Amino acid sequence: MPQVLPLQSDDPSELGAYHIVGRIGEGARSTVYLAKGPQSDHVALKLLHADTHGTEGFLAKVEELRQVSAFCTAQVLETGQYGDRPYVVNEYIDGPTLQAAVDADGPLRGPALHRLAIGTMTALVAIHQVGIVHREFSPGSVLLGPDGPRVIDFGIAQALDAGMESTTRSVGTPAYLTPEQLEGVPVGPAADMFAWGATILFAASGRAPFEAGSMSATINRVLRDEPDLSVLDDDLLNLVAGCLAKDPARRPTASEALLRLVGHSQILATLEAVPAAPAPVAASPAGVPVQPTPLRSAPPPDPGSRVDFLPPPPARRNGSRRGLVLGAAAVAIAVLSGGSVYALTAGRTPAAPTPAPTVQAAAPTPLPAPSASVIQASPSPPAKATTDLKLPGVRITTHENPSDPVQLVSYFVQDLDKKQYATYVRDPGKDTFTAVARNAEFGDPVVSPDGTWTAINPWLKFATSSYDNVVFVNRKTGEKFSVDTLKQPLRGLAGTWSRDSTRFLLTIYTIDSKKDTQYPQGFVTVDVRTRKATVVMTDDKRDGYGNFDWSPDGTSVAGAYEKKKDPRFGLRFRTLDGQVGRTMPWVGLIPGSGLFSPSGTSFYSYCPPTSKGESNVCVWNLASGNRTATIPSVADESSIQGWWDEHHLIVYDPRKDTKKYVVIDFHGKVQRTLVEVDKRDAKIAQQLRFVPR
Repeated sequence: MPQVLPLQSDDPSELGAYHIVGRIGEGARSTVYLAKGPQSDHVALKLLHADTHGTEGFLAKVEELRQVSAFCTAQVLETGQYGDRPYVVNEYIDGPTLQAAVDADGPLRGPALHRLAIGTMTALVAIHQVGIVHREFSPGSVLLGPDGPRVIDFGIAQALDAGMESTTRSVGTPAYLTPEQLEGVPVGPAADMFAWGATILFAASGRAPFEAGSMSATINRVLRDEPDLSVLDDDLLNLVAGCLAKDPARRPTASEALLRLVGHSQILATLEAVPAAPAPVAASPAGVPVQPTPLRSAPPPDPGSRVDFLPPPPARRNGSRRGLVLGAAAVAIAVLSGGSVYALTAGRTPAAPTPAPTVQAAAPTPLPAPSASVIQASPSPPAKATTDLKLPGVRITTHENPSDPVQLVSYFVQDLDKKQYATYVRDPGKDTFTAVARNAEFGDPVVSPDGTWTAINPWLKFATSSYDNVVFVNRKTGEKFSVDTLKQPLRGLAGTWSRDSTRFLLTIYTIDSKKDTQYPQGFVTVDVRTRKATVVMTDDKRDGYGNFDWSPDGTSVAGAYEKKKDPRFGLRFRTLDGQVGRTMPWVGLIPGSGLFSPSGTSFYSYCPPTSKGESNVCVWNLASGNRTATIPSVADESSIQGWWDEHHLIVYDPRKDTKKYVVIDFHGKVQRTLVEVDKRDAKIAQQLRFVPR
């Protein structure tokens, strides 16, 4: 039961036949009380504030709400008046709102998310069937009851408008309003579909998809921006994308959407039973390939092992879950459409899942629709630097501002002439850097997004063992351990952290010394919680190029994709066991890890070649596959180092004696210098890494 607050001095103790127990909510237009009815049953009683006009019109409209089926909604029991203030009595649902549940326990995934989608869409079907529009559907209007999700507050906005004497209309939460509502156009059921799509996206990501910090910025995003849909699987992604269409005529109806939700075999399976957790992928400290041949345990160090010095590849480096059940919906779902009822009945025994092949290409993503966008000239440009830091061990100066969204956290020095090597990492919360590894132990340092870990991928491969390894150092406690990953001659390069800082990803490379080439053959993930590595071998030797990166939601990996017998490159996603999923073969060459924007809605690539031979950078919307910007190259030898924010990139500019790392906007204009490297140290200072603050 949600928290019940004591009554205040001006609160009533009785309303009609109901005894008021306490307050359970306060809104801009009403106060919600927990009350007991004549049979001692609990109800939720909504008392509107005293400034409500047209009480009779409001109550007459609310009476229509009693026609709505109670299935997946909180039933309206009766209405009444307290002086000149109307009140509505609803069925009491003992459970938190979706907003509160996600804020407390995190986003929903898998069957729980699909059940939420089906339950709430079923409620909208019932609401729309009697000619009512919710108009304020949001995570706050969905209660997670013991028997499944219930939609509340439907039709209240319509009833309020019916009682208003002016033409002013009530509005809901800005982040869940529709473009037509914001433009003052009368809305219909399509508005609820837009709000439903935004609510499901919130449930899956934990973020309001259009929230931008201020009302004006949020409204601008609702009207113009496309949300990040990457956290959704294919079934929900396509439906939610359709519901979030800016044009209400392009959105599906509630009945059409519900038929799509329950008509898919995967969703039906979730109604029959929660599937058993899949068997874990084999893993061991030395890494077990998904393909048949396991790797042996690492042998004792061999002082006679040869030392390989490996340069990097050409590409850049870089509380409890809610159990949502549908109750009767697990047996049958009534779909109200055109006055008919279609029952989709689940069987008693779910069919055994058909195992997918190890590597099987899915159908490519359809080509994006032609579109055009106007790129502003450097929105929210970087603030000017306020601090200059001289870095130890090398002639590097970094220019910083406390408001910067990212900062330099690590680098290493490789002085071949002096045979000196050192790995430097920024001290947590400070403007100083400390050498955490030297000489034989040095390597490419990568700090986790949360700042807890430094992963050091050694550059002196196989110096003491026939196994490659990664060293992890806890920056807060000093704890240090090593995890073996690959058996010689396989090597892990271009390490990158998952966004939740729990797993480290490396691209597996094989070196062909005869041809002086190297190519990827898969990837290895290391879980720092279990200290185990999982190796996935793929067919990238034949048709792949470049390093792997985490997808924004961490459920898959993304890598470069080369179409056979076609010189074009693109982006391809794989599940963590190596199966090929979505492919986007039109986007051009993928530089490597770090390609996704901070929000995960966009990614960059080197644009597909043109007849003019231009070397530009393209920015793409991940959900739609549309190109959103084409950025002129700063210089022929420049390289992208990552994202600064949603509208700027960090680029290495080697044109002058003093080499620079700069921030550029989507027009290719330099907005600020971040780092300057003296030309005498340009070759020995490598792998400068920037991470979000």
